[in-house]
Amino acid sequence: MSNALIIAGIGASAGGLEAMLPLFAAMPATGRIAYIVAQHMAKDGHDELVVRLIGRESALPVMLAEDGALLAADTVYVIPSGKDGRVKDGRLVLSEPLPTHLSTPSVNALFASLAEYPNGKGIGIVLSGTGSDGVNGCRAIKAAGGLTLAQDLQEAKFDGMPGAAIAAGVVELVLPVAAIGDELARRFPGVTKVVLPKAAVLPAPTFANQPPPASAELRELEQLLKQVHQATKIDFSSYKEDTLLRRLEKRKSTLGIESAAAYQDLIRRQPEELKVLQHLFLVSVSSFFRDAESFKVLKMSLAKLASGKPAGEPVRVWVPGCASGEEPYTLAILLRELSELHPVEITATDLNPEALAMCREGVYRQTAFKEMDAPLRDKYFLPKGQHFELKPEIKACVRFEQRDVLSGTPPTNLDLLSCRNLLIYMKSHLQDQLIKSFHQALRSQGLLFIGQSESLSFVGNSLFVPIDHYHRLFRKRH
Repeated sequence: MSNALIIAGIGASAGGLEAMLPLFAAMPATGRIAYIVAQHMAKDGHDELVVRLIGRESALPVMLAEDGALLAADTVYVIPSGKDGRVKDGRLVLSEPLPTHLSTPSVNALFASLAEYPNGKGIGIVLSGTGSDGVNGCRAIKAAGGLTLAQDLQEAKFDGMPGAAIAAGVVELVLPVAAIGDELARRFPGVTKVVLPKAAVLPAPTFANQPPPASAELRELEQLLKQVHQATKIDFSSYKEDTLLRRLEKRKSTLGIESAAAYQDLIRRQPEELKVLQHLFLVSVSSFFRDAESFKVLKMSLAKLASGKPAGEPVRVWVPGCASGEEPYTLAILLRELSELHPVEITATDLNPEALAMCREGVYRQTAFKEMDAPLRDKYFLPKGQHFELKPEIKACVRFEQRDVLSGTPPTNLDLLSCRNLLIYMKSHLQDQLIKSFHQALRSQGLLFIGQSESLSFVGNSLFVPIDHYHRLFRKRH
C-alpha cells in the first residue's frame, strides 16, 4: 500500500466544537493523515480560541492554518474565519469566500478540493451542524474513490449537516466521533519509519572516540532551538534540556522518525514543522483557582496587604508565564472580592502570541472552572454559547504583553509576583537570576507566589521568607 499523504477534511457548524474535542482526543498518530477543519465561524471569529480549545484535548498538534502551508501528517489545521480553504499540490490555499457560500469556511469548497487529490486520498468527515453544507463535497469525494464519514445522529448536538449527507446517500460510514480515529487507523495503517533517499540513510562512520548518545541528543536539540528561534522568534535556550528532549522525542516518535538526520530532512521538506515544535515546547495550560487551597492562603495575605494601603492606591501584580490567562484573571477576581477601595493593575506576560490572543478574548470552556465555585464564576462571567466570557470590568484589570521573562525591564514596585509552574522548566542558574529580578521588582514586604512543585534555592531563601511553605507563598526579606 502506498504511504502517500492522505488528507482528511472535517466539516462542522453549530455543535461542531463539542464534537471535535473527543474526536481529536482519540485520534491516533499514523504518520499518514493530515487533518483540515472547516468549522463555520463568523468573520473575525474566535480563531485562536478554537485552536486552543481543540489543542488542549487533541493528541495531535493543532494550529491555525496559513495560506500556502505545506500539509504534514499527524497535524490539525484550522481554517481561519472569513476564509475558505482548498488543497492544491499538498498545500492549503486560503481565499476570500464566494458570495454563494452562506457559511464560512465552506465545507463544500474544502471537500471538493479533496475530491481532486490524487489516487482517492481524500477523506470527508461531517460533524454536528445545521444546514446542508458538505453534501456536495461528500458526493464529489465519494465519486473520486475517497472515503466519507458522518457523526452518529444520536450523538450530534445538531443533526442537520450529518443528516443531510446521510439522506443524500453520499456517506460511507456513520460513527460516534470517538470511534472515527480508530477506523481511519485501521484503514490507513501507520508508517513505522520515515523512508529517506539513499544518500540520507547511509550508515554513519564509527569512531572509537564517538561521543555518547546524550551529547548527540544535546547537539541535535541545540540546532533545533536555533532553527525554532529563527523561524518563530521564540527563544527556548533558557528551558531545561531534559524537558525539551522529552517533548522532542515524543514528537519524533509520533512521526515515526528515529534519527536527527531524518528529522532535519523532514524540516527541509516541511519548514512548518518548526512551528509545530514551538507549540509542543510551550506549555499554555491552566485553570481558574488552580490549587484552590493555595489561593485561600494567598487571599489572607492579600487582605492584610490591601488593608495597609491608603484608599485609592492600586494593588500592582505581575504574572510572568501567564499561559492562557486564567491565573491573572483569578487574581483580578480575588482582589476585587477583597476590596473595591483599591484599583487592580495586573501585568501578565508570556512568550506565546496565540495564548495571549486567547487571554485578551477572555472566553473559556467549562473545564477551566473545575476548582472555581459556580456562584463566583456566575458573578464575574457571562454565558457565551457552551463557554463563559469574563465581564469587561475584570478584563480591564489585566494588561497582556508578549515578553521573555528573562529579558527587558520588569514592572517595579509590585505588591505581588505570581510565577507558578515556570521555574520548573528553567535551568537552575537562570532560576536564581529570575528570583533576583523578582526580588528587585517587589516593593518592601511584597509577596512571591510560586507553583506547588517548585522550590527556592539557597539564593531564593536568602531573599524571601516563607509565609506558608507548603503552599509556596513567600514575602520579600529586605
